[in-house]
Amino acid sequence: MQYVNLLGALGDGLDLDSFVTAFSAAIGGSSFSERESGNYVGGRYYKGVDGGLTFTISLSDEEDHTDLPYWIQIAADVSTSEALVGAVDRIVREKALPAGFRFARMVNLGKRDERRIDY
Repeated sequence: MQYVNLLGALGDGLDLDSFVTAFSAAIGGSSFSERESGNYVGGRYYKGVDGGLTFTISLSDEEDHTDLPYWIQIAADVSTSEALVGAVDRIVREKALPAGFRFARMVNLGKRDERRIDY
């Protein structure tokens, strides 16, 4: 299983529910279900599947990236991370950015050598 972490935003002042609804519509109407877990900010997150990709969306607590308040982790059962990064890049560039979203792909999220790659 490979993972890609994104931080994202859409406009100002959207709550998590509205962000997920807009994101779902932008990528093609995938169904997301709300779940509860103390491991996520606010105690809840959303999970959805589109094709072979699994999306987990929650609030972010990344203090260095407050301009992008939502954390989107995308997972897939692929052999290389490059294949997943390519699929995620296509979704972001072809579907999400034209819908008004802003995203950054986070390499080594939460670690000392963390890198932010803005789209």
